[in-house]
Amino acid sequence: MINEELFTTLSARKLSGEATVAEQQELEAMLQQDPVLQKRYAILQQYFTETPYHASADTEQALKRTMARINLSDMPVKRTHFMPVWKWASAAAVLLLIAGFAFTFHHSASVKQVAVVDTTEWLHRQNGKATKATIELADGSKIWLNADSKLSYPEIFSKGIREVYLEGEAFFDVASNPGKPFIIHLAKGDVQVLGTSFNIRAYENEPVQTSVRTGKVAFIPAYQGSGKKPDTIYITPDEKVTYEQVANSIKKEETSSEDDKAWTEGRLVFRDMTLEDISYELERTFGKKVSFTEDAPRHFRLTGNFQNNNLQDIMYYLSRSKAFHYDITDSTLIISQ
Repeated sequence: MINEELFTTLSARKLSGEATVAEQQELEAMLQQDPVLQKRYAILQQYFTETPYHASADTEQALKRTMARINLSDMPVKRTHFMPVWKWASAAAVLLLIAGFAFTFHHSASVKQVAVVDTTEWLHRQNGKATKATIELADGSKIWLNADSKLSYPEIFSKGIREVYLEGEAFFDVASNPGKPFIIHLAKGDVQVLGTSFNIRAYENEPVQTSVRTGKVAFIPAYQGSGKKPDTIYITPDEKVTYEQVANSIKKEETSSEDDKAWTEGRLVFRDMTLEDISYELERTFGKKVSFTEDAPRHFRLTGNFQNNNLQDIMYYLSRSKAFHYDITDSTLIISQ
């Protein structure tokens, strides 16, 4: 028998990026045991993927479009006032959306894929913390989207150019097409390629970093308030560019492209990083809020390489190389001296 309340709660926390590891495992177990829940969760995922940037007035229309894609467009949609996804502050807001959505699903006899799509439509994928995704674009390019990141992309590219918009981190494997440049728009600049593989890290309040694994990439910074004409910095394999927008400073250096894309393979690589910078990575990867009770541990510099380790293992080994204490709860990681 389906536990509706538990399924709704776990789905809400997962889709809003707030689920603990234990909650994610519990939801996965429920989905594996019940094909009906699998279909329902797939529809919810599709809806949330499509609507991160929709205005409030467009939310119901976005839901109807999602229904049309799975052959449910002829069903009545219960009129419910939804909160736009980009304004969600917690899983509680998601619960309201799922409640309205559930009415529609329960009147469905089957779920089918629809081949007809609107070729002019832009799609949006937004990952919460502890969530990653792989996206294949219409031209065959493949994108690995990291946790706490957003990607906007068209279903079909226009004739002359291929454009996407990124906030956060992603690894791109771009299909070669010399006649159609591929451009990634960032808040602090643009990256342009023809066909190559590279990593971009462009989180808010952090420097932009672009490193190349194969091919050649052009990074064009968006200088802030200087009136200076943007430079074009070319990057080749195992090179990385770091751009600090506030200071309008650019640094180009050698790097390990395999380490820069390690997160796509379940690896976490820290090279002489402060514990504070490491904490940002851990918070995104495991979805736990990190806090420091004293200031000193923030500045500890640490190095480590972890493959599919849990948070407990990582913190144990880090604390062995530099003496500090830590406490892990269901939702937090507290670091003390």
